Amino acid sequence: MRLGGWMVMLTGLVLFLTLVGLPTGLTSILNSLGITINPVTAEITAIDIESSSFWSEIFGTTGILVAVIGTGVGSVLVGLFGKGYDPSLVYAPFIVAVAAIFISTFWGIISYVMSFGQLWMTSIVGLMFGVLGVGFVMSCVDYFGGR
Repeated sequence: MRLGGWMVMLTGLVLFLTLVGLPTGLTSILNSLGITINPVTAEITAIDIESSSFWSEIFGTTGILVAVIGTGVGSVLVGLFGKGYDPSLVYAPFIVAVAAIFISTFWGIISYVMSFGQLWMTSIVGLMFGVLGVGFVMSCVDYFGGR
């Protein structure tokens, strides 16, 4: 499977596990966006993006200025990388972010399952996430090595 497919699949898996109520690496990101999920009932209890820390960082007193300058500098850097260098360097931060969220989710669910004291459940969860992780790494090697 191609790297884009793996990224969509892993992101969808993490979103699904977050909405089911399991501890994932996406919980802190959703909290900073102002989205709160009840861990017991797995319901979205509040969505308040305008009062979130993310909103105040972007649209605060100096946030707009920083965003405009950052967008300009980012556009120039992307133009430089896309023009003379390998464009896969632009995709690398997204790949690293998905990998970090996946690893954080893996560790959170393993810790959650270990709290039950049933080692066989830990082995099953570790096997499932381990196989997905190996597939993702192989896809990354194929993507960056095949260029």
